[in-house]
Amino acid sequence: MTKKMNDKIHKDEIEWLVLIYYTSNDKELEKESYEKLIEYGLTDKQIKDIFEKIESEEDTLKAFDKAWAKQVERNEFEKYTLIEMINIFLWGPYKLFKRFDSGLRELWDYNYKTKFRQRLILLILGTIFWILFFVGTYKFLQAKDSTVGH
Repeated sequence: MTKKMNDKIHKDEIEWLVLIYYTSNDKELEKESYEKLIEYGLTDKQIKDIFEKIESEEDTLKAFDKAWAKQVERNEFEKYTLIEMINIFLWGPYKLFKRFDSGLRELWDYNYKTKFRQRLILLILGTIFWILFFVGTYKFLQAKDSTVGH
């Protein structure tokens, strides 16, 4: 095992022991974890600093989780602009069939419910438009060729 790997395991073990020491209700387990921390050469002040650092990281993660939940909640009613809708209508079917990526999965995953419905409808309508456009153009060119030949 490399030195870096040993340091990582050692750091994780220290954090785990500190958490046990401060949060355990079992006096025997608390005592064992404290003795192990002392074996690692930590002082009481260092143990306390590590615990405070772990608590502050947890607070940061909780704050991030709350902010993320608010953002996901806001995403629900976000809509496309008119330019974006025109772009999806005209070029969305091309991108869909070229890369097999509709963009719907990401919208669903991040709770963009309104955008999801808009994009789905625009992709369906855009696909129908392009199919009718190509079929109509083909029929027109066929009719034009048949009249030129006679």
